[in-house]
Amino acid sequence: MKVRLLILVAFLFASFTSFAQLQGVFGIKAGASSSITAQEGITPYISRYKTAFHLGGVYRLRYKRFVAQPEVLYSIKGGTFKRLGVNPQTIRNNYNYLSVPLMLGWIPTEGVVLQAGPEFSYAIDTPYGPGKKQDTGIAIGVHYDFLDMAEKFSLNLRYIHGLNDVSNSSIVEYRNRTFQVSIIYNFYKKKK
Repeated sequence: MKVRLLILVAFLFASFTSFAQLQGVFGIKAGASSSITAQEGITPYISRYKTAFHLGGVYRLRYKRFVAQPEVLYSIKGGTFKRLGVNPQTIRNNYNYLSVPLMLGWIPTEGVVLQAGPEFSYAIDTPYGPGKKQDTGIAIGVHYDFLDMAEKFSLNLRYIHGLNDVSNSSIVEYRNRTFQVSIIYNFYKKKK
């Protein structure tokens, strides 16, 4: 499965590289994430948010007021489980993912892009990783291009709502929920 995902990622970037000569912008993206493992079912634990990071590459292809933005990211998701009472316990989940968001956007005014799209993730082997490797989510957010002296930088705010149960348990379901704040450095000057 890892090989198929890596082939898909390579194919996506190769496809979009051919469009780069027409128009578009490559960039690198890094930022902070706040994630939680939402629980449904019978469990003595309470879910809490944890702060981590994400980084990767971005390609933005613009056509008039529309934008297609595929990305490849390394991101840490998960959260913290706390059990209160006589025997308190804290479990920290570090779910390391290779994520491929495929964002589509609309530009209501120059410099602002409203985005939505699917995010496909595959868990990289970690000691305390999720029970299931594949995760699919819906991402929504806003992308802001600095149009002044910092014209090569962009700010991205996003929420990813995980759809898959990433637990192996039959009595409780775990789903990833993540907020991201990112700075993007664009390698080429954006067209205005």
